[in-house]
Amino acid sequence: MRDILEMLKKSVGLDEEVKEPEETETIIVPEHSFYEIILLKAKSIGDVDDALSQVTDEKNPVILDLTEIQRDNPSDFKTVGERIKDLRENHGAEAILLCNKEKNVVIITPREIKLIRKG
Repeated sequence: MRDILEMLKKSVGLDEEVKEPEETETIIVPEHSFYEIILLKAKSIGDVDDALSQVTDEKNPVILDLTEIQRDNPSDFKTVGERIKDLRENHGAEAILLCNKEKNVVIITPREIKLIRKG
């Protein structure tokens, strides 16, 4: 008798467990988990070298205020410009002058971070 009941349940579909659809969650993991944006008021070539090494070695963007170097030592300011140009050409970094009226502030990013100019 029990066999007959089980056979009827199977034929009608009563013994099948109802399976809920599994939720699939897509997780996107960035190659570089986070970026530290370095803000630096450069007073010497050494400060600029430290900032540029953040861009090349650590892959972090840097916002660099070059006002003091320009005011106090114009020859060092020219050297900084050449180093930024070299970084752009040889390492694929991007650099944009943010303001140049009273201050010279530049943002420099590694190749992995693209800057978009608007306006």
